Amino acid sequence: MYSIADRVRSNIVGLAAVGALTALSGTMANAQVYDRLLDSEIPLSTRTGRNQGVTERPHPELQAQGLPVGSFRLYPEVTAGAGFTSNVIGQEDGNEADGYVMLRPEVELRSQWSSHSLRANAYYEGRRFFDTTAKNRNAYLVSVEGQYDTSRDGYALFRAAARRNYEDQTSGNFPDNGAGAVAIDVLSALARVRHQFNRVILTGNADYSDFNFQPTVTTTDRRLDLDYRDHAVGRATVRAEYELSPDNAVFTQFTYQNVRYDQRGVTTDRGGDEWRLGVGAIADVTSLLRLAGAVGYFRRSYDNGLLRPISSFNVDLQATYYLSPLTTASAIITRQLEEAAVTGSSGYISNRASVRVDHELLRNLRPYAYAGYDKSDFKGIDRTDNRINTGLGAVYDANRNFSFSGEVSYIARDSDGVNRGPRINEFRTMITTRAKL
Repeated sequence: MYSIADRVRSNIVGLAAVGALTALSGTMANAQVYDRLLDSEIPLSTRTGRNQGVTERPHPELQAQGLPVGSFRLYPEVTAGAGFTSNVIGQEDGNEADGYVMLRPEVELRSQWSSHSLRANAYYEGRRFFDTTAKNRNAYLVSVEGQYDTSRDGYALFRAAARRNYEDQTSGNFPDNGAGAVAIDVLSALARVRHQFNRVILTGNADYSDFNFQPTVTTTDRRLDLDYRDHAVGRATVRAEYELSPDNAVFTQFTYQNVRYDQRGVTTDRGGDEWRLGVGAIADVTSLLRLAGAVGYFRRSYDNGLLRPISSFNVDLQATYYLSPLTTASAIITRQLEEAAVTGSSGYISNRASVRVDHELLRNLRPYAYAGYDKSDFKGIDRTDNRINTGLGAVYDANRNFSFSGEVSYIARDSDGVNRGPRINEFRTMITTRAKL
């Protein structure tokens, strides 16, 4: 238990860190749950046995209990909210503001078996803008995941999902003349096998994703077809990990990826093959600092003879610093090859750096702040995008059934070069109420 003085001291430190971060900028992902190391679908735990981050620490008195359904448990919830954007269609000049309302019902079904597991999840998220109806969203997800425990030291996992995502308008791939939401329908399947031999862990993973881009509208209210972006990605990854201790390990992995576009043999066909090889480690550097890092090399070749191959190094670095039992700071640095949709470009190298602080001001009140920077270097054309994203918010759990959250953020994209895209500045705010059983 912490004394009142300890909690006050920690609150002051945490709030100071949160306040300082609001002055920074960039793209943020939560390092405590981030496991993209070297762009693989194989998760790699960066959690330590010594510490628990603010977002990891369990609060049984605030967790939903769910409803019993035979040997399963059902967890229904619904989230409602309202948001605002200062630049609804991502214009470079003459920004137009708009607001929207959001509704997201969700249900999850989890097995309660002593071994093996089965989980199903589904949600729908609708957004309705007050004036700009072309920006309305109808996102959804339906997924099923099952795990068969082959032994105490191994398992086989299978997953299938259908979802609709939306592309952020500050993304470098968002159409320069697009004024509506860009919906992406994704069908995916995954199979993974893992087994541990003493200190050696071997994992094999195969996954397939099919991306179907829906049409949108232009700034002149004309239909904009995006079929040229439809493609499928198949990947196979093997990873060998050696445990130096229960909380520290080194690993190496190899990934092969095949990309095929629906429209073959045209200038927009970026189909081809890619391989990646990397090495990494996870370590408790000190009792308060947890690091996970990986470096690798990749080569992407294209079936389209007009596109030159891309080869370079990629990086994933993650750090979690436990400032106190009530404050956790996270940082991520990545360098990855991304799929491009800009005419003439074979792809772009994305360099990201981001930080985040989560603080437990009260047991049921968690403010946070994040900031980061993303530089996209497009290959084959003269274009470089620089994107910043910074924000702060808080989550308040009234009890195990109701919670409230709010966030305000600022996003800016600067684009330079002969083929530059729009330069965008946007403020966003959102408040939500969540009810769960």
